[in-house]
Amino acid sequence: MSETARRPIPWRPQSFFTHQLHSTRSFELLNEHGGIAVDFHALRKTRPHLAVEGGQSRAMSLWLTRSTTGFLTVPKLEADLFTIRFVTSGRMIRRNRSGEHLGCPGDAMFVAFEDMRNEEASAHFAAISGTISRAALLASNRALGGAEDGACPELEPVTPVETLAMRSFLSCFQRLHRRLRQVDPAQDLFFPLFEEIVSYQLLSCWPRRRAAPRPHRSTPSSSSLRSAMEYIDARLGESLRLADVAAAAGVSVRTLQHAFKHELGTTPLGFIVERRLQRVHADLASPACADLSVADVARRWGFVHASAFTQRYRRRFGCTPTDTRRR
Repeated sequence: MSETARRPIPWRPQSFFTHQLHSTRSFELLNEHGGIAVDFHALRKTRPHLAVEGGQSRAMSLWLTRSTTGFLTVPKLEADLFTIRFVTSGRMIRRNRSGEHLGCPGDAMFVAFEDMRNEEASAHFAAISGTISRAALLASNRALGGAEDGACPELEPVTPVETLAMRSFLSCFQRLHRRLRQVDPAQDLFFPLFEEIVSYQLLSCWPRRRAAPRPHRSTPSSSSLRSAMEYIDARLGESLRLADVAAAAGVSVRTLQHAFKHELGTTPLGFIVERRLQRVHADLASPACADLSVADVARRWGFVHASAFTQRYRRRFGCTPTDTRRR
């Protein structure tokens, strides 16, 4: 199938979507009105099948794809993105301008969107995929190691998911997709932070085509750590990004992570969760918040899943949020 001319598009958030395709006409309708950056083509005309569900924030999109009959995708839009894909069943042949790559179960695939010609998925194919904008990845790369150059690292196009770091990255990728399904990223205090951490994991665990020298890890001072903690405490009711915390402390994100682990025995994310739990606990015990429900107080500090929040709260304080309010 020949390449089609690609149209430039702006990067914008999209609400969670789901598509179930069972005819060539449904493929055509999705291509015309689905707002997706590729055209889908059925590999057979009789009873084709494709299921796609996902969504998109300002910096990242994630989606699940399943097909019993296979399909072909051809990029139709110009977008400065990188595509990440974990194949869970079947196989995918990706044809780039520079050659072909095969992804099988247990493999992870990475490519610049501009480099793709088409991708062909076999029957009984399934994968979880995502895109991240070049601008977001560049920002994370600079923040993580303090790099000042404008180039993204060159990552391997296909790599097995066999190391602990890669498996952890996949797990976070899956959890972020589930969260995208359940909450509006624009209203979720934790989503930008989780999204940022996923980008740091990608840069840290994915094998690189050319070995890069390890950046020097500076030793954080107590004042830097204190500045980071004060910055977090002052903005617990807002969306936080590690890059902003590190900038406020005058260190790189990698140095910030090392400081929290070495000095406090936790991660920056763990510290933020702990501080927000303390705020919830204080509000539930305060007469000034008596008119707010437990769920309202939890949401105020970024905890949107009731059961997960209750379990976390019980582990931290040895009682339920309702018990705190009764006391």
